[in-house]
Amino acid sequence: MNDWLTTKEYLIERDPYLATLITQYGEPRLFRTVGVEVDLFDSLVNSIISQQISTIAANSIRTRLHRLLNTEIFCAEKLIVALESDLNSVGLSRPKCRYIKSIAIAINENPNLLSDLRNLDDDEVIERLTRFKGVGVWTAQMLQIFALGRPDIFSTKDAGLMRGVRVTYFNGETRGLDDVEEVTNKWKPYRSIGSWYMWQVANSSPAFSHKKRNSLTS
Repeated sequence: MNDWLTTKEYLIERDPYLATLITQYGEPRLFRTVGVEVDLFDSLVNSIISQQISTIAANSIRTRLHRLLNTEIFCAEKLIVALESDLNSVGLSRPKCRYIKSIAIAINENPNLLSDLRNLDDDEVIERLTRFKGVGVWTAQMLQIFALGRPDIFSTKDAGLMRGVRVTYFNGETRGLDDVEEVTNKWKPYRSIGSWYMWQVANSSPAFSHKKRNSLTS
């Protein structure tokens, strides 16, 4: 991703609501990992763990799985030999156990299967990843943001992002995808950064509100 100051100035000029969030939450953590090469298999496993469950639940499963495998980074070799019953015992659903083991086998047979993603464009990354059973568009998009560092990703399939947009721009009201895209298109080519701020709003306590936003901009 480009340097933060350049991106910050661009987004502030394009979107006053996002400018308020930038003031409130500061520099996104996405920029604090620039230059750090992330293990793509580990990231993919983490994304699968997180599918359709809360962040707290995902973190709990992740911690227990690391303890079970005696490793800080998930690797294909250990997951291949792990018993499905043991994986299930730490909280992984049986379908997720099968998905992860299947991907581990594929990566073990072709170590470049994921590293090649770095050379593909965004659409090609999604097409490649969704060939794996259990990997949908949302999972692929999370990998693009957090592992590949792609700057222009927004997932309409992410409940947190959609909630953040509703709260920030529409007083919490549900809107159609056209309305959401009208908002997020302002952030191009930095929609990943906008996404980070929408997650902050969605997870904020107390909830971010128009009153709070207006007080920050007044």
